[in-house]
Amino acid sequence: MSDLFWDQLLQFIEEGRVVPIVGQNLLTVDVDGRQVLLYPYLAERLARYLGVPAEDLPAAAGALNEVAYRFLAEGNDIEDLYPVLKAIVAKEKIPVPEPLRQLAAIRPLKLFVTSTFDGLLETALNEARFGGQPRTKVYAYSPNAVQDLEAPLDDLDRPAVFHLFGRVSAVPDYVVTDEDLLEFVHSLQSDSRRPHLLFDELNRRQILVLGSSFPDWLARIFLRLPKRERLLMARGKTDVVADDRLREDKSLLRFLQRFSSRTKVFQGGGAVEFVAELHQRWTERHPPEADLLVETSERPSSPLDMMPGAVFLSYASEDRPVVEALKEALESAGVDVWFDRAALQAGDDYEAKIKRNIENCSLFVPVLSRSTLTSRRRFFRIEWDHALRIAVQVPPTMRFLVPVVIDDTPPNEPAIPEKFRQLHWQRVEAGKVDPDFVSLMRQLFREYQKALASAGR
Repeated sequence: MSDLFWDQLLQFIEEGRVVPIVGQNLLTVDVDGRQVLLYPYLAERLARYLGVPAEDLPAAAGALNEVAYRFLAEGNDIEDLYPVLKAIVAKEKIPVPEPLRQLAAIRPLKLFVTSTFDGLLETALNEARFGGQPRTKVYAYSPNAVQDLEAPLDDLDRPAVFHLFGRVSAVPDYVVTDEDLLEFVHSLQSDSRRPHLLFDELNRRQILVLGSSFPDWLARIFLRLPKRERLLMARGKTDVVADDRLREDKSLLRFLQRFSSRTKVFQGGGAVEFVAELHQRWTERHPPEADLLVETSERPSSPLDMMPGAVFLSYASEDRPVVEALKEALESAGVDVWFDRAALQAGDDYEAKIKRNIENCSLFVPVLSRSTLTSRRRFFRIEWDHALRIAVQVPPTMRFLVPVVIDDTPPNEPAIPEKFRQLHWQRVEAGKVDPDFVSLMRQLFREYQKALASAGR
């Protein structure tokens, strides 16, 4: 790649015209003092956990698929594999790989598409841009739960990570096997199930395919999928591929040279080397001391300030440990959450700010328990009362009140407002948050965001 190429790429990044597509080969981890690719390492751990042979697994892409083959060959149910893999990913203390940190440090990069199912990319963005606070928007596509961007890229108020092949969960909503991959690609080609806004953005912008390690057939489909016209007819922008596997695939290279001449394949190494060079050139052009503009517009200026459209948790202070677990589960699913951390009750200004937050929240969640049945005067009752007034203004087609009970409080308890008693209560027992409840809240939160985006157009 010439200096002219790098100069043009940096200019496109400065103008917000570039979208990185992150793959497995960017994710290296340190194991016993040696650098190994994360996904083959997870495959080895998964094989040993499932009790299937872990020898001779592929060293790169395909290792998880091979474990699945061996698991099925022993007569097991494939659906049992996904929750085990989720548990392994959750248990492993995986540091953020350096290439992800380097990409996250290039602040004009706003939309990141990933073919991986882990959460390391959003962690890198949160650490680089928000001091570790979970502010990055997260989307996860699957054939069973189609997600799209809630608004065009220019209208997104924060960086976003789009998991094109799903995000790790206890159900088969993410790609582990080749059969999963086939189903995802099939669904993505369906006009009714494709993420139209996402593909519109990829069609309009220059994409950097980094460490995808796609097989030949998938690389061709992937480069064509978001485009509105044939590769041979594509004009204007240059896509870049940086990947060891694709660089050495002579058949694919010949195909690109003949039918997609504006797709450039990085010859100076793989994805890790490309990102390192990109970061170095970006840093030389934008020294760190000149790029310390932390995105304060995204970060609340005080503990009482709330991200617009966040989920408001209202609770008795005695229940804070359970509420902390609930907040963590929701934020891990990409849902903005706010609750009063300090439980300060300091006069009219405090009350006014709390009420403004309730007025600007997407969902109001009263956390019900024996602690909320007290006869003492408590501030959460002011929150409940104001939320009930706001609920009257919400269209009947949208949910606003989502009561959650965390103990054996009966649904006919007279100390609970009548409106709350009339609604279905979600249950969180012993601080264990039901994944189905998290999925419901994520769905309602996304619906609110989409409605807000539509109203703003």
